[in-house]
Amino acid sequence: MSHNNISINAICRFFVKNNDYVVFVHENPDADAIGSACALVATLRAIGKRAYVVSYDKIPNSLTFLTDGIRDFSFDALPRDFTPGVYVSTDVASPGQLGGYRDYASKVSLSLDHHATHDRFAEMTFIDPMAAACAEIVYRIVNRLLIGELSKETASMLYAALAADTGGFRYANTTQYTHKIAARLIELGADHTQICHNLFECKSKAALAAEAFAMANVMYRCDGLIATVRITLADKARYGFEDEDTYDVINAIRRADGVKIAIFAREREPGQYKISTRSACEIDVAKICAIFGGGGHPGAAGCSVSENELDSAVETIIKECGFQ
Repeated sequence: MSHNNISINAICRFFVKNNDYVVFVHENPDADAIGSACALVATLRAIGKRAYVVSYDKIPNSLTFLTDGIRDFSFDALPRDFTPGVYVSTDVASPGQLGGYRDYASKVSLSLDHHATHDRFAEMTFIDPMAAACAEIVYRIVNRLLIGELSKETASMLYAALAADTGGFRYANTTQYTHKIAARLIELGADHTQICHNLFECKSKAALAAEAFAMANVMYRCDGLIATVRITLADKARYGFEDEDTYDVINAIRRADGVKIAIFAREREPGQYKISTRSACEIDVAKICAIFGGGGHPGAAGCSVSENELDSAVETIIKECGFQ
């Protein structure tokens, strides 16, 4: 909480006072980023403001149930008569996470985030590393702005964000407060059964192909305590899946019995890799990924490296785990 220079009450006053909002999400947006941003935008509109979500990357097909089927939230998709007046970010831990919009980081007035490794870039910042998802922070804001009268749609967006970032409320980041919020969102109309089906039980054939490829090529290190896999652009082209189809690969390889650390490297652009890590033990992968300028949470973190750095980066991560 030492990062904070604004309170929830002050944030609410800020939103009431200003107009014409753009709400950024991070690159390769997940359900927490999308659900949090969409819920905030819906609330701002409910109190008479113009507001739009902005994402450099398209929304994954698997998460378009949160956006009424819309995938393009780029600046080009904004209405022609809309001029952004205030820039806000949700679930964005650093300027680099804005992807192709990273140059807008200096214009962000308010950043809402739950990453302990947050690299402060906004004029006003509210960070809660104890929050299971950014949605917990957004819930506190919208609940106050709407005096507890959230719409079913807004409740559903926030519930999806909470469920996704807690792995269906199974991860260690899930708290008593998380469950209390989830219960309230269900009371407000969130269809938890359908939301969890969309998040965890419904996958495209391409996503299943990506997971099958990963399981066929996974390597186990340190007596099976670490699982690693790499997917290149050539692999994607050959087997018919795209980057968004690899979203759950990291979870697929970490489910193997005995695996404590999962490391997934995927080539997003020619010669550029995103490394995702997961920890099912006391090892803090956020601290390890910070070696390469990345970060995240103790149990889930990532970083970006070039192709030339990839092998040594993976070996460093394995070494830092201390199993050898």
